[in-house]
Amino acid sequence: MSVTAATPDLPAPKASKVALRRASVAVLAIFVLVSGALFFGTRKVVDDQEGRLLTERGADVGTLLSTSVSSGLQSALTSLATAAQSSTAAFTRSAQAQLTASSGSTSAIAYVTKKGSGWTVVASVGQNLEQDGMQIGALVNGPRAAMFTATGRLLHSGVVQSAAGSPRLAITIGPPTAPPNSVVYIEYPLDPTRPRPVTKSQPFNELAIALYVGTTIEPDKLIISTSQQTPLTGNVKTIDLTVGDGTWRVVAKAKHPLAGTVTHSLPWILALTALLIGLVMTALVEIISRRRDYALVLVKERTSALEDSMTKLEETQQALVTNERLAALGQMAATVGHELRNPLGVLTNSMYLIRSAVAGTADDKLRRQLDTAEREISAATLIVSDLLEFSRPREATPTMVELDDLFEEAASVAPPPTGISVEHQADGVPPVAADRDQIRQVILNLLTNAYEAMPGGGTVKMTAQIVGRSVEISVADTGVGMDEETRNHVFDPFFSLKIKGTGLGLAVSKRIVEAHNGTLRMDSEEGHGCTAVLTLPLSQAAVGVNA
Repeated sequence: MSVTAATPDLPAPKASKVALRRASVAVLAIFVLVSGALFFGTRKVVDDQEGRLLTERGADVGTLLSTSVSSGLQSALTSLATAAQSSTAAFTRSAQAQLTASSGSTSAIAYVTKKGSGWTVVASVGQNLEQDGMQIGALVNGPRAAMFTATGRLLHSGVVQSAAGSPRLAITIGPPTAPPNSVVYIEYPLDPTRPRPVTKSQPFNELAIALYVGTTIEPDKLIISTSQQTPLTGNVKTIDLTVGDGTWRVVAKAKHPLAGTVTHSLPWILALTALLIGLVMTALVEIISRRRDYALVLVKERTSALEDSMTKLEETQQALVTNERLAALGQMAATVGHELRNPLGVLTNSMYLIRSAVAGTADDKLRRQLDTAEREISAATLIVSDLLEFSRPREATPTMVELDDLFEEAASVAPPPTGISVEHQADGVPPVAADRDQIRQVILNLLTNAYEAMPGGGTVKMTAQIVGRSVEISVADTGVGMDEETRNHVFDPFFSLKIKGTGLGLAVSKRIVEAHNGTLRMDSEEGHGCTAVLTLPLSQAAVGVNA
């Protein structure tokens, strides 16, 4: 008899939603590193180029400022000093002309002469002379007097404060350009808060420039700025100018990239391009990897399904053979059981009559023979009962069974032989829905098997515990255990290692347990005892209580 098993249609494997594969991560990491290297490498080149261009432009600014400032101031002071050589009136006329021509960019012009240890104003023109102590005939002291004392043949510069507290650029020149023991002095008002606007048509309009008197970048030293934010910070270039006998400092900063917007953006362009290529490559590698994994999973599932189908086919064929064999055995067992039940009943009655007839005799040998005959008849009757139970299993009638009471009853019905002790525990386990007589039969069978497995004595433990939605009942002994071959056939009908065993006890027990939707297994190693594990489902009420 053959059975053909059709392979079921398998659902296609679902696409994996896990993180990127290692290969994809590696590709992405490589391109991220390349992108970073391109960005920082190109950025360094661009920054170096920007620095060189700023240095060149700053140097040009310094040269231009040095030439224009020195020549302009030198020309103005030389003209005034030459007029002072002629007369005080000539100086006054020249100073007034310069003051008018400056349109407010010059605040005061003075001609001072040293008298004793101080300086006296000989002639002066300008605004607020009296408040600043620069009127004709006034004795000058403070920072202005210090400047006059430090003035020589070259231009001398500094920053002084007016009486109102506003800063002013002070320029002086002494002999031989000026008369002996005299100094020509000019003041220019400063307003660092008002940057000088630069149009696109003017040179160096791409730079923000700040000019300081001296070499320290301080707000009170600022002469002029083309930016509202001072001091200039960031990528700046400083240039020192020689103005007369002192040094002025120019700070320059680019308003926009000197190398061009495209060049300035080149690091980002290259980095983003490399990163975009990396993302594309990562996507390709990930798609290829996922397709490969999909194919492998599909092959594995198809192979597993085929193996499962073959296994089920073999199991089905084996089950058919076993069922046919069991059916034949059951039919034979039923026939033998029926045929033997009546003769055994007759023998039992006969033995009762014979024992009654010889009850008054004192022949011990005869009584021993009668006892032996009765035992053998009882054994034959038990075999017939097993055969009938195996051939026609009784339908279960479930009731709520207390396992602790069932353990006590089994231990009292089948008391342990000498040298064997029985322990049982089922505390906290709710009643199970089962046929009490059938489950009692299973536990008695397991208990008597445990006794027979311990010819030298030992301990039998019957326990019950909740495992998930089932109750697990264990009957464990400390006997000789079973080898692998015995474990593989222990539930086969008519398989027994006992001299007088029928081999139906465990087969019937397994059938009873499976009829209760449970399982029965044997856990054993040769020489290490045996544990029979019986599982029964909890009733719905018990599941609700223990959920």
